[in-house]
Amino acid sequence: MVFFLSCKKGEDEVKVYKVEVQLQAPGNNDLNGIAVKLSSSGTSFEETTGSDGKVVFNVPTGIYEVTATATRTEGIVSKIFNWAENNIIVNDQWGTPGYSGGHPGGKTGIVTLTPSVSEASQIIIKELFAGGTPRDDGSGAFAFDKYIILYNNSDAPANLGNLCLAMIAPFNAQANNPFYGTDGKLLYEAENWIPATQGYWYFQQNVTVQPGDQIVIALNNAVNNTLTYSKSVNFDNPAYYATYDLEQYPNASYYPPPAASILTSHYLKAQRYATGNAWSLSVSSPGVFIFDPKGTTPAAFAADASATYVPSLATYTSKKVPVSWVIDGVEGYLMNNDNNQKRFLPSVDAGYVYHLNNQGYSIYRNVDKEATEAIEGNAGKLVYNYAGGTTDIGGTTDPSGIDAEASVKNGARIIYKDTNNSTNDFHLRKKASLANN
Repeated sequence: MVFFLSCKKGEDEVKVYKVEVQLQAPGNNDLNGIAVKLSSSGTSFEETTGSDGKVVFNVPTGIYEVTATATRTEGIVSKIFNWAENNIIVNDQWGTPGYSGGHPGGKTGIVTLTPSVSEASQIIIKELFAGGTPRDDGSGAFAFDKYIILYNNSDAPANLGNLCLAMIAPFNAQANNPFYGTDGKLLYEAENWIPATQGYWYFQQNVTVQPGDQIVIALNNAVNNTLTYSKSVNFDNPAYYATYDLEQYPNASYYPPPAASILTSHYLKAQRYATGNAWSLSVSSPGVFIFDPKGTTPAAFAADASATYVPSLATYTSKKVPVSWVIDGVEGYLMNNDNNQKRFLPSVDAGYVYHLNNQGYSIYRNVDKEATEAIEGNAGKLVYNYAGGTTDIGGTTDPSGIDAEASVKNGARIIYKDTNNSTNDFHLRKKASLANN
């Protein structure tokens, strides 16, 4: 039996197919009220589960991915449930016993999903700026003012002594991805690791971040870039950190000597195991993550030959980082591009945030409105009517409506959204928070 209906669209008849999605969860976790999204080539459909954890879509033919996220609190621990599946091919065979393509659910018309389960992170990626700043003369963009901000989203001090900063492979989400198998799944999914490609950065010593505090890491040109490009970023700040290790990455265009105000102890060092004279973070669709090499050190992990994976494209030689080591990650997709493919596993990042380079835009984390408003000391300090998003150009904004940067300047403490799903957790900000006004 083929599960389809006929709908009129003008004079044309359009077939739509019934796709049932059934969420499952361990134990007695509540499955009611979870938003489930079914997406294909920029078009998405959304339905909300009932108490049975089921939703029904009626959609036209296409290759779909389905995602859903829920957070459930057990005592003082917040557990994050992420359901995700891709390569769901809906066509005339959908819902028939003889169906042979795409998802196994195609034989019955029902896609049954079990979740990946993780816990909310103490240290999160607050902002990633990688796309470049428009030059003053209109001749293009200055691409060497990248930075990342790490933030303590918890109520306890966080120690970063063993923390590493890595990027996922391939560099661009829209590029050919040698980590996909013929079954449409990522090769590392079954073994539950993700690739830290080319190399990674780490702190020279322990760094303690207090609750509500952040660390700025300049990824290139750790100097006052506004002296040359007025809209760029001034990294000349003694509180800042910089990725700077000329023994591993000697490209002077990326790594001129940092500003004198930045202490040499604030230089992050690198471990490199693939070709390249600079850490090749994508300007169009960056994917980065932070991890803690538990039970070992950054140097020892890099030296471990058994942890090395060499794909068909040796440029993407990577270290196999166990998912249990991953603290946080964010995946960028190039806006208006149909070739984007997931690189992270759902347990790390079940979604993505659209990105557009050369405009001065940044990937910025959304505010957890309920948690932030519940902080007693925030009364009268939160600034609303946030207008820093990019919905005017087809991008995204922070649905909380809270202007995080303005609220912090007003004395507020911000709790950011953390569901391990970039679609829910981040938006494309019109102006990087550290960019010159």
